[in-house]
Amino acid sequence: MTVTIMGLQKRLRWSGITLIIGLVVEAICLLWARPIAFIVLVCVGGLFCAAGIIMYLYSLVSAGEPTHSR
Repeated sequence: MTVTIMGLQKRLRWSGITLIIGLVVEAICLLWARPIAFIVLVCVGGLFCAAGIIMYLYSLVSAGEPTHSR
C-alpha cells in the first residue's frame, strides 16, 4: 500500500507554503536597502526556499515507495 492521496496533498501543501514564505522574505529583502538585508535574504529566505524544495522532492519520492503493513 502506498501513501494516501490526502497525506501526499498535505505534504505538498506544507512544502508550497514553506516555499512561498521564503519567496515573500526574499521579496521584502529586495525592497529593504540595508546591508543586513542581503544576509537575511540568503540565510532566512534561502533556507525557507531550500526547505520547501526538499520537502516537495521528499514527498514525491516517498509517495512512490510501498509501505509494509503487518
